[in-house]
Amino acid sequence: MKVVFVDPKGVWEGLNNGVASIAAMIRDRHDVHVIDFVNKAGGLEKRLEAVRDADIVGVSIKSFTLDESVMVAHKARAINPAAKIVAGGPHVIVDGYNFMKENTIFDLAVKGEAEMVFDELVSGKDYRTIDGIIYRANGKVIENPTRKWITDLDSLPFPNYDDYDSININGKSKEIENWPLVTSRGCPYSCSYCNVPTVIGRKFRTRSGKNILEELQYAREHYKSQEFKVLDDNFTLLMDRAKDICKLFIDEKLDMKWTCPNGIRADRLDEELCRLMKEAGCYSMSIGVESGDPDVFEKINKGEKLADVERGIRMAQSAGIQIHGFFIIGLVGSTPETDKRSIEFAKRMGISASWGILVPYPGTPVWGQVLADPNVRMLRDWKEGFHIGARPKVVFDTPEYSAEERVRMYYTANMSTIKKGDIPRAAKMIIKGLIAGK
Repeated sequence: MKVVFVDPKGVWEGLNNGVASIAAMIRDRHDVHVIDFVNKAGGLEKRLEAVRDADIVGVSIKSFTLDESVMVAHKARAINPAAKIVAGGPHVIVDGYNFMKENTIFDLAVKGEAEMVFDELVSGKDYRTIDGIIYRANGKVIENPTRKWITDLDSLPFPNYDDYDSININGKSKEIENWPLVTSRGCPYSCSYCNVPTVIGRKFRTRSGKNILEELQYAREHYKSQEFKVLDDNFTLLMDRAKDICKLFIDEKLDMKWTCPNGIRADRLDEELCRLMKEAGCYSMSIGVESGDPDVFEKINKGEKLADVERGIRMAQSAGIQIHGFFIIGLVGSTPETDKRSIEFAKRMGISASWGILVPYPGTPVWGQVLADPNVRMLRDWKEGFHIGARPKVVFDTPEYSAEERVRMYYTANMSTIKKGDIPRAAKMIIKGLIAGK
């Protein structure tokens, strides 16, 4: 079969590790091509010509790329009416059944980890026997049983980017300087705002240190990677495991710099781990702070204290690791005054920071809290919410914290804690208008 994956453009940069893992799973037996609009802009019509003779077109969908993804699917259908168009990605996992009912352009959807699912799809297996898919039959949307999470991550092939049109130029793959690495999957926590446990599962599943080291050696040899970024949601959850991995990097003289940009739980750090991470090459990590106000922080059910966050930041800083904080504007119970305390917290800790506006996702505790609160005013469907970017879209507000105040605070916070050059020019124009009262 010929399989073409499309990663539509969005606000996030970086190679899609999930698609690369699926591609690696099937490329030895099938013709695979990846159209990567995230890392290579432009040429929409011309590049989509690659789907003309495809048997399957897979579209990766995040909630904030939903409209773009549906548009791409329609264009693909116009080019190749015979192809099976498959949806996958986080949005499908969160709202797959409704998505399929609302977007008839898609023939089926993959709900969950897709490596094994796609392997069965391209083998021609009967849809009725494939767990983890949603498909159409006799005018109805059929959702098959949920697929079990993959437990043996070492059994998966290393992600392959040779099929990406952003990497493979004129038949030759270019270098990937900063390699995207996933060493584990799953999150056992129940943070009120977060849908990661839904998207990737609660059970924490890990790769062996040997397998991880072999992937990094492969990245260095095949793609000339000089650095890597750990994309795990919980790299240090098992601190002894994280320490062992660092020791392996040190003992094997890996000699690659690395970062943890997705976020580390501060209560899953100690002085020894911070020291080992630094010695092993880690120079920067992000920590999920969410709120610098103790009362608001207590309501988000992170399972740690704000004091734990401060202590973790101080330990990492003492080890010589740069810290970036993630914060959320408009958490349940927050007001403009509490979010100002978050700004003060970031400044006091001496960390860079990025800020997003709360979007309540189905399946999260905050979704139920928002729907049950009689003081909440819903402004738009959650699918239309946009928590980052130059023009965020607020989903709800309260008498204590209006939508206008949330947007104003979003820009004020971002302008106050990151370099102004990092904020899009459009955002600067908007905040000037807000401050001026326009």
